Amino acid sequence: MAAKKAVKKALAPAVAAMPYTGNSDAEGKTAAHPAARKLMSILTNNGFSNLGIYANRPMRGSTRLSVHATGRALDAGYKQSRQPAITAFCDWLADNHRELLIEEIHQYTWEGSSYGRGFRCNRNGKPGWLEWTAENNGGPGGFWLHIEVAPNQTPEGLVRAWKKIQHSRPPLP
Repeated sequence: MAAKKAVKKALAPAVAAMPYTGNSDAEGKTAAHPAARKLMSILTNNGFSNLGIYANRPMRGSTRLSVHATGRALDAGYKQSRQPAITAFCDWLADNHRELLIEEIHQYTWEGSSYGRGFRCNRNGKPGWLEWTAENNGGPGGFWLHIEVAPNQTPEGLVRAWKKIQHSRPPLP
């Protein structure tokens, strides 16, 4: 019987990664996405500061359009003293990215690297973190998070998901 369970487990289909939208939906956007505004509201109610959402501009050091031009990317600042709790919070966001419909997280200051790290909902077919290096970093270190919500997320859906999973959230000082 145990062997049968192992076979069933091995044959279970892998969960497909969420698609990563990037900036493909930027054309015609002129304001923040409602779900990004809602997430920013939730974050500011938890001690983060609003550093911005919508900005029709290229990515730092590139001619490609930033995801901020879609209105789905937000930057939330935090005090340096909160840094130890921020990594656990980012891990929690990544662990719950499907429920929250989060596509990407940038943690510019991270204890494991001088350059920070980035989470994406789809890295070669599966979600995961990438430790940044001098060649591939998301920008200068700083005390803020960059978070991208999926285009199909709604404020109501975000609130429902947040309420459903908030019991497992690590404390934020």
